[in-house]
Order: sequence, then structure tokens, then C-alpha cells
Amino acid sequence: MPNRPPVFKPAQSPSYEQQRGSAQARGYNSTWHRLAKRYRQAHPLCLGCLAVGWTTVAQCVDHVMPHRGDPALMWNQANLQAACRWHHDVVKQRLEHEWAQGRASIDDLKLDSSRAVALTKQLETTRF
Repeated sequence: MPNRPPVFKPAQSPSYEQQRGSAQARGYNSTWHRLAKRYRQAHPLCLGCLAVGWTTVAQCVDHVMPHRGDPALMWNQANLQAACRWHHDVVKQRLEHEWAQGRASIDDLKLDSSRAVALTKQLETTRF
């Protein structure tokens, strides 16, 4: 039986989850869910998978640049990308960690960037 791929979670202080707040508090409300549904209908396949020649249904909508509560980034459709759960939970999290440490650019956060493609290929054995 396949194992669930490891989810990358950088070390965080115990109060991180409290500071972060609930999904609802971060703006993921019914309006967001309607927008995400429409976005997935228009972009039904994972951008990261397409970039490496795979065909995988998008299960979530990801913000290219983390919005961190900024409504302009939260609702800007140019800041969105369709992703499968693996690309969202594994590849994108590693890219965001590198970006937060200054080792990656905003352009690297797109799941079809050369950096994301290289990371996808490096981690593909954890996909299933």
C-alpha cells in the first residue's frame, strides 16, 4: 500500500498556529471557496504536474506569493495557481521555506518555474 508523502513543515514555535489563526480568520471563507471552485473549473489540472509532463487534477488553489492577510494578494487572480495536493503540501511548502530564507525569488514560487520543476523531479519518489 502506498505511503502518504511527507509534508514539509519547518520548525516553528508552539505559538505559530495560534498566531496564524484559523482558515476562516485568514480569509478562507465562502467567498474564497466560490472563487477557488471557479478557478479550478477554468484551470482543472495541476500547474506543477503539467510542467513535468504529468496529468493530475487540481485539488486546490494556491497563492503564488503568500498573501499573509493582504487582501490585494488574497483576491488577485494573477496570484493564483491550480495545484494537486502533493504540489501544494510538499513542493510549494519547500519553495516558500527557501523564499522566506532569501534563497528563492517570487518567480520560483510558481509551480512551473525551473526551480519548482527541479524540486518536483528531485522529490517525485515521495509523490505516492
